[in-house]
Amino acid sequence: MWVSTIFRDIFRSRKIIILLATSVALFQFHRHRPLLYFPIPFLPAGFSSCNSHTIPTIQEPSPHVAKQWLQLQGVFESHPPNLILGREDFEGGQVAQATVSLLANYLDMTFDEAQFMRDEHASVVEALPTYPLGAFSGRGIIILAGGKYSEIAATTLGMTRLVGSRLPVEIWMIDRMEEKEGWCDEMAAQGGMVCRFVSDYMQDTSAFSNHYQLKVAAIIFSSFAEVLYLDADSIPVVNPDPIFDSPTYVDTGAVLWPDYWKATESPYTPYITGQNSTKATSLPDFQTVDSGQMLWNKEKHWKSLCLSAYYNYFGPTYWYSLFTQGGPGWGDKDTFPTALRALRAKWALIPHHLQTQWYDDGTGHGMGTGMAMMQADPADDKNFQPLFLHSNFIKFSVRRLMCDVCIEDPSALSAEQRMKGEEVTFKGAIMERKGNIWNQLNSGTRLFATIDKDGLNDMGRLDTELDMWRVMERVGCTGVFSDDKICRRTRRYLDRTFGMVTRWEGGAERSCS
Repeated sequence: MWVSTIFRDIFRSRKIIILLATSVALFQFHRHRPLLYFPIPFLPAGFSSCNSHTIPTIQEPSPHVAKQWLQLQGVFESHPPNLILGREDFEGGQVAQATVSLLANYLDMTFDEAQFMRDEHASVVEALPTYPLGAFSGRGIIILAGGKYSEIAATTLGMTRLVGSRLPVEIWMIDRMEEKEGWCDEMAAQGGMVCRFVSDYMQDTSAFSNHYQLKVAAIIFSSFAEVLYLDADSIPVVNPDPIFDSPTYVDTGAVLWPDYWKATESPYTPYITGQNSTKATSLPDFQTVDSGQMLWNKEKHWKSLCLSAYYNYFGPTYWYSLFTQGGPGWGDKDTFPTALRALRAKWALIPHHLQTQWYDDGTGHGMGTGMAMMQADPADDKNFQPLFLHSNFIKFSVRRLMCDVCIEDPSALSAEQRMKGEEVTFKGAIMERKGNIWNQLNSGTRLFATIDKDGLNDMGRLDTELDMWRVMERVGCTGVFSDDKICRRTRRYLDRTFGMVTRWEGGAERSCS
């Protein structure tokens, strides 16, 4: 009897020792970063589906606009470009060292050919429709999603609500084949968000073969009179709603954000678009724009928007190459400022140059490679206040980051792949050893550098990276994009990196009083 008592006491002692050792180890591990477990709603505090009436109701787009588009498309088709301009990038270093001769001789275009397009362009401008009164109302956010972009847009949508936006949101895709099954119903259930499909308002979408061409169509067909357009990967880091009341926007009705580069447009551009009476003889002295975010009053700038649609309609075969030639950023982005300049409209470019968000190399100073562009708030002309993180290199989709081997959703496949029944897979960044962020994801290290190359604090008081991971955990652990393995990996990363894990109690709604 006494022997069994001794063994029982020894066993208990060992359990106590083990428990004490474990507690000490956990204390050492977390003493500098307390481990927090707390629930986080998809919408901000005090803002659940039971009080979604605080978001303005989203009306259906006007059928009048679809009819107007048919007329506009007829105008475009009557004035097509007379040339097909190829796309060939400048050789390395030529952008920074661009000369008048390089830009003047890059495209094979004669003066007579330019004169023909000047006349065609003038005819299109003359035929541009007036603003359809009563067709639009209110302010809202447009996000272009669809296919693989929907996973990225899910993070942007979550951040939009997390930072406190109460604006209604339209999520645009080209057609229903691009919708992840159940996603639109999931967004609608949150309140204040609705999916729209370009194919419902445009009979023939074949002219918009590149996804980024769709943004001008989404803005045109949207039910909103005043639009904040966001790419799927342009993430608000603070509440964007007040920028509609900023003096810059109220004064101009169109606000654009800068890109890295000076313009490399053809000297024929200002001549063809009616800005000059002759071909330019000097280098363009203005910045290109980053169209990942745009603020646009459709009533003030309806004709400029329609002219941008003309540029995008024939963009891949003509206008994109005319506007950028071999420079970086070939695509839709410079169609918007060019249309505004062509019609001599009043608009604003944010005066602050964008800041680069660098990779964290372990020292707190990013080295060599940028991962995103931080764009400024137009409400402050003097100081750079972060507003949007345009993640143009690393795409913040929880699946793209945390999958081992994932099957591509059918909505992200081409029509040919769907018809053949192909199964396409991809690896997440956590599995790509040669990738830029493999080490960080596997070692529990932040992705963002605290300080940029110029010694500037990228985020100030903000911890956008933590907020984004909280949203991605929500996406990865509940809803149509959820996956048990991805959820566990994301929570492990949150724990190791931030000392924080959120818990979703079965996706339960909070009670409403």
